[in-house]
Amino acid sequence: MKNFIYLAIVAIMMMIADTASAQWTDIFNNPGGSTNKAELSTNKAATIKWEALEKNLGDVKQKVPTLVEFTFTNTGDKPVMILDAEASCGCTKLTFKREPVAPGKTGTISTVYVSEDGETGIFNKSITVKMSLAAPNDVYVLKLNGNVVK
Repeated sequence: MKNFIYLAIVAIMMMIADTASAQWTDIFNNPGGSTNKAELSTNKAATIKWEALEKNLGDVKQKVPTLVEFTFTNTGDKPVMILDAEASCGCTKLTFKREPVAPGKTGTISTVYVSEDGETGIFNKSITVKMSLAAPNDVYVLKLNGNVVK
């Protein structure tokens, strides 16, 4: 009886492993296969256009928060998404949605710049953005500059 139970368990495990193997094989052999889920674009047909890659704030008052928005339009044929964004320093706080942006729609990265205590003069900050696009168009550097006054 123990041998029968053991053989039944082994047979069930082999069927499960075979099914999982077939699913993984299908995924690897058909990476562009259709699914019911929204697919992020990772091909060269996907493109975006930034409204501006650089923003000059002019004169900004010391320690006064300044909101700046960088907007892009999905000019491709598949959804794209901001995967990650990183500011060059802690004085620039970022917010963005990690959601697919449909073709023809816009996405935004909002940033709030606050000068550090005692900082005055010209500043140049950058934001590195990683998109769900094929290289070399997957990384953008947005620039923020201005002049801190008292």
